[in-house]
Amino acid sequence: MTTKTRFRIMPAALLCLMPLMVSQAIAADGATLYRGKCAMCHGPAGAGRPGAFPPLAGRVGQIAGNPDGKAYLAAVLVNGLHGPITVDGQSYKGFMPSFRALSDEDIAAVLAYVGTVGNSAAPAGMSAQDVASVRAAPMDAAALQAKRAALQTAHVIP
Repeated sequence: MTTKTRFRIMPAALLCLMPLMVSQAIAADGATLYRGKCAMCHGPAGAGRPGAFPPLAGRVGQIAGNPDGKAYLAAVLVNGLHGPITVDGQSYKGFMPSFRALSDEDIAAVLAYVGTVGNSAAPAGMSAQDVASVRAAPMDAAALQAKRAALQTAHVIP
């Protein structure tokens, strides 16, 4: 292989690796945001707190594998979640505040990170555009609960 050929191949190889590097950078930022904003309720490993805050580990990545599930997750962070929910047969009566003050990029980073926690399969990516489209159509508590119920009926929410 000539030096000239090597220099043409290297930029192409770097372009192929860029999505992986960007994904890892987003996950790293998401981890920092999670520790600062979410871990106090959902726990450092996303295991939740019985009766108050549901587990996230192993669940968020599954929910994000469906476009409607992805939109629901973004809606929860943008709008907050109020009222009782059931996760794996356990009732939770916690209060999830809105994180509307975070940027679309930060919310996407948190969801991308949480999607990797306890998830052996590669989770579906979450983008700032996904969050922006949800932010453009705010939901009240009743609408968010109705969306959750529909997704549970469709087996999108484990």
